[in-house]
Amino acid sequence: MTEPFYFKRYDMVIGKAENLSELRKELERLRIEDPLAVLYHIREGHISMWLAATGNKEIADAIKPGMSIEETITVLSRPDKAQKTPSKNRTPQTKKTAPRPSSTTKKRM
Repeated sequence: MTEPFYFKRYDMVIGKAENLSELRKELERLRIEDPLAVLYHIREGHISMWLAATGNKEIADAIKPGMSIEETITVLSRPDKAQKTPSKNRTPQTKKTAPRPSSTTKKRM
């Protein structure tokens, strides 16, 4: 299990998120209570690194260091960027093609 994301101001924890939904809610709350702390975490890439570590690479890649808090919340709120949990038993799909005849195979008469 991945560690929660901790929003910090100096040595004090001011927020905590254990999943994507909680992260968005904490961003919404902290943009009013402590916007500078939130901007610090966005600018330093802390949020993106945590998202990538939790399997949300597509969302992590969409959050850029220069984004505003509102832009970051928008990225997290997009339904097309919803958290995807890969199935453990699923193998990657490959294109199925018919076997090619070997060039060394000769037809017998």
